[in-house]
Amino acid sequence: MEYIRQNDYEYIINKYHDSSKPFDGHARFIRRDEIFSPDSGLAPKIIIDTIISEDEKIKDLPHPIRKAKAFEFVLKNTRISCDSRDIFPALNMTDRPINQTLINKWKAEVFGNIIPEVGKKRTQLEKDGIVTIWPDYDHSVPVWERLFSLGFSGILEESEKVRRLQNMTDEEEIFFEGIKITYEAIITLAERLAALAEKTDGSEKMAKALKNIAHNPPKSFYEALLMSYIYFIISEHVDGLQVRSLSGFDQTFYEFYKNDLANGISEKELRTELAYYFLQFDSIGNYWNQPLYIGGENGDGTSVINELSYMLLDVYDKMGLYCPKIQIKLSESTPKTLALKALDMIRRGHNSIVFVSDSTIRRALERTGISEEDARLCNITGCYEYSPKGSFHAGMNYLNMLKSLEYALHKGYDGVTGVFSGNSSPDLSEYKTFDSLYSEYKRQLLRGIDVTVETVNAFEGYLSYINPLSMLSATFPSCLEKKKDAIAGGGSSNDSVVLFGFLADIADSLNMIRKYVYDKKELTLEEFVDILDKNYEGHEKFRQKLLADREKYGNNKDRPDDLAVDIVNFITKNLCGRENSRGGKWNCGFHVARMSYIFADKTASSPNGRLIGEELSKNVSASMGQNREGATAAILSATKIDASTFTCDAAIDVGLLPSAVKGDDGLEAMYGLLMTFVKRGGHALHMNVFDADLLRNAQANPEKYRDLQIRVCGWNVLWNNISKVEQDA
Repeated sequence: MEYIRQNDYEYIINKYHDSSKPFDGHARFIRRDEIFSPDSGLAPKIIIDTIISEDEKIKDLPHPIRKAKAFEFVLKNTRISCDSRDIFPALNMTDRPINQTLINKWKAEVFGNIIPEVGKKRTQLEKDGIVTIWPDYDHSVPVWERLFSLGFSGILEESEKVRRLQNMTDEEEIFFEGIKITYEAIITLAERLAALAEKTDGSEKMAKALKNIAHNPPKSFYEALLMSYIYFIISEHVDGLQVRSLSGFDQTFYEFYKNDLANGISEKELRTELAYYFLQFDSIGNYWNQPLYIGGENGDGTSVINELSYMLLDVYDKMGLYCPKIQIKLSESTPKTLALKALDMIRRGHNSIVFVSDSTIRRALERTGISEEDARLCNITGCYEYSPKGSFHAGMNYLNMLKSLEYALHKGYDGVTGVFSGNSSPDLSEYKTFDSLYSEYKRQLLRGIDVTVETVNAFEGYLSYINPLSMLSATFPSCLEKKKDAIAGGGSSNDSVVLFGFLADIADSLNMIRKYVYDKKELTLEEFVDILDKNYEGHEKFRQKLLADREKYGNNKDRPDDLAVDIVNFITKNLCGRENSRGGKWNCGFHVARMSYIFADKTASSPNGRLIGEELSKNVSASMGQNREGATAAILSATKIDASTFTCDAAIDVGLLPSAVKGDDGLEAMYGLLMTFVKRGGHALHMNVFDADLLRNAQANPEKYRDLQIRVCGWNVLWNNISKVEQDA
């Protein structure tokens, strides 16, 4: 691999799990006990058992202290490793020991004892395929600039300074004590790692860097990478909190990059350091990938794109990676050369790049009262979500919009299970017009929104009880000012999000009912619903007619597109701006992650010709197989939605044939599509460039396609790592 010595590559690619064995990316790391000396710490089982026994002794103390004490014990005692084949150390606590012991126990207390009715309700809602609801710790981003400017010790000093200068309530004292214990433990770990690196032949560079960042801010590009990596590892696999962005990389790391060059460090060495950093995340193999973003604008409207932006893409390209995934904040000022470089990488198989529109994001945030500067500097997180720096937005709430139609067509009963939803609808005979049916659909949809908000509001106030976030909170200036945990409303912004699924399916389904029942009168609504209840059995000819109908969303057809736009507007009007229980507001988005598969068996056959169990539509893209008019039409449909009226996501997936993007003309065509999307107010665009024959060949001969990347929803996967169901789709 480019930049990486072969011996080093073999070590790192097996550092987090044995690459010769089957691997579940959903599990992230699998411990490699054999790379750790028993002399470097305690065995994992002893650590787990000791957390439980020691916590029992302090069970009367508040949760932030109990979690911090467990955190401290893990960092002082987990086995560690430094190796001359790598410039980043290893920790042996990759199975989230605090989640296993304290966090899961406290979550069970909340949903089992404190608010059991809410626990039962959320379980039933998910079981019925209506909405998923769970505590969200999956979208945290520290204020990286603050971490790099202060260092671990400086973060602790700043927290203690605020603590000394103000009168504190008992609760506030507990908040700051949690930070103190947490950051003292991080500093101790850095000292342990430095001492081990000093004893490890060939790790002198790592030892020197670790000694500095234990007590000072990073002063070089490598030290900043090392601090970023250590924060990530501890947060994800000890603190139990995903880090969903490695920062606006070309801004956050640029000064370190420039200073190193000025001090005589060669660009070749900087490229090598970056390559070893990237390889850590590629080797970890998190199913959802690890995000970072580049691009955006300065206050004067010029692009932030710089030499580091290009170097990052170049290193990534030459290494042939699929993780980290790269998000590009695209604006009118983004150099065309940068966009063309990224597009060329995509057409050559780097599908892990996604473009997000800087102007759309900024308009959306400013509409909610966020300042121009904070909107301009916002983080891109997770798949393509965005939020102001120092904020904590939560939202693992995926709402199935097709369920509301099932209820409207079955007097309020579930179309799969026959269970009553608790909200009755009229008999089919009462829907004399399409508008009367559509109004009832909206009423049922609003009920789904209300139930989701009520359920989440009932437990979000307990999030800091379940998992206090001392490590993250210390990096947020607003948390220190408010003297409050990030997840308890201490962030600069504290919104909650409902993600609405299957927009194309519901728009097409409603349009097919309108067309064949009310306009053409080819069958009655009762007959159509009977066909749906039989899962089209005995009516395959009619189903094929529905599937072949070209008046579908994603083809720039007014009737289905207008329905999609109207549904989005209905949602934003009735949800966005509601108060949540953490001092923030409710908002919405339209990406579905894996819900296209998870909800498939729980969703009845739909009037657009989809059978029960078949994949549901993704994001704001067309339903499977229904984009018949090409990529431009798909973009025109998607951008009729005003993506600035909500502050989460509206991503479109575009598939392009290799023959369509060949040569200079093909690259210009890709650029034209991209800029059309941005200028029309789109939010996020990602592309897959392949043909079906290649994928069929990859299914038949997986050993020949170990490096084949596929973009699925908001992340990239290796073809051989996804299920056959996903491959078939």
